[in-house]
Amino acid sequence: MTVPDVGTRVRLRPSRRADIVDLALAGKLAEVDGVEHGADGRVYVAVSLLGDTAVDLGPMSQLGHRFFFDPEELEPLPGGSARRVLVAGAGDGFKPAERGVGAVVEALRGRDLPPGVRVADFGLRRHDLLRALEDYDAAVLLSAELGPGELGPPPAWLEPGCAQITAVGCGAEIEDRVLGVVMSVVDDLVENAGSREGVGDEG
Repeated sequence: MTVPDVGTRVRLRPSRRADIVDLALAGKLAEVDGVEHGADGRVYVAVSLLGDTAVDLGPMSQLGHRFFFDPEELEPLPGGSARRVLVAGAGDGFKPAERGVGAVVEALRGRDLPPGVRVADFGLRRHDLLRALEDYDAAVLLSAELGPGELGPPPAWLEPGCAQITAVGCGAEIEDRVLGVVMSVVDDLVENAGSREGVGDEG
């Protein structure tokens, strides 16, 4: 029995159960979030559907948005496992100066991101963001505290929970240039997660 690594993208092939949820999930694409062992000795693989924005709610609020399968019910997609990179929005979306963060998050959700990359808007939920960082190799923090497209280190309140965190500035309105910078940083982190410290001298 081969158990897929965390971060592996898979196609769901439910076969051991036959309820309405299985019928709805059959053929869907998902990403492996973790592996758990039941009291009965069986292995259960936790997955979340690609494009499911409800995973933004945090590890303690994902009821109904994480599903468990036997390893045999998962068909790994080409490319194998990938480094996990979190693109995280943080800030008060009701403040005009910080609305660009949410706009960038929504724009990224509409893009075909590399395997292992997840986009989430944590808003003011700093605790959930800190917890989520523990599951990733690297992260991009979308910040309103930096100029549009400017790169810098994470803010002082963000204790590093993963190998590398790079902040990217977002303006009040979404800009193509900002999206380009974010995607460039993401591509670099996917290839070299954990190999650099937070960037603060590029612009």
